[in-house]
Amino acid sequence: MRTAVISDIHGNLEAFTSVLEDIADQQADGIVSLGDNIGYGADSESVIQLLISNGIPSVLGNHEVAAINDKIFNWYRGDVKKAIQIARAGLSEDSLRYLKKLKISISDSGCLFVHGFPPDSFRLYLDQVSDEQLRQAFFEMKEDLCFVGHTHKLRLLVYENNQVLFQQMNQVPLTIQKDKKYIINAGSVGQPRDGDACAKYVIWDSQTCQLEVRTVEYDTATAAKKIIAAGIPSRFAALIDKKG
Repeated sequence: MRTAVISDIHGNLEAFTSVLEDIADQQADGIVSLGDNIGYGADSESVIQLLISNGIPSVLGNHEVAAINDKIFNWYRGDVKKAIQIARAGLSEDSLRYLKKLKISISDSGCLFVHGFPPDSFRLYLDQVSDEQLRQAFFEMKEDLCFVGHTHKLRLLVYENNQVLFQQMNQVPLTIQKDKKYIINAGSVGQPRDGDACAKYVIWDSQTCQLEVRTVEYDTATAAKKIIAAGIPSRFAALIDKKG
């Protein structure tokens, strides 16, 4: 079973459609989204409708929660709040109903999928937690693999002999050891924060026990122009515009 794990599309339709094409080329058997499908980009509604039409399961990200919960929305300030406000104003009733049905986490075939941090946080960042919190999370994890998003960066943590180790992620497929546990930060489709505007996602092959990072080029200039035209703060356009 080859599962494509995508995260943090953030309303970037150009990135998302290019990633879907790449996933089809890679002959993945299924797709799971780690949330934050909306916000920052100009096409949150179109992204949600593509998820629905393609039958792609997703967990709740913090942007989804803010779009359907006024209390959470009011936690935000400045540019981020403005981006979420524009995103949720553009969502149809159908899309809002879809968001309200999403769960905080999904557990399937030995894998846990959650936006922020296991077992069920949509707000806590992987790089915010202490070593002790990491060890405790690994110890309590029933699954061998946990896929998270939220940081917009690729990262792989391995739990071995009560120690948490960092392992490099690159284009070469990594072999996942069956006697270890892993937390995999799957990067971002629509707003990478690694200095490279290309969309990132990962493919998990449960038969070969290999994890592969995919990097996909797309029309960043168009996506950036649409952000500015929509009145979304321009710094989110600059993050993806290769000329910005």
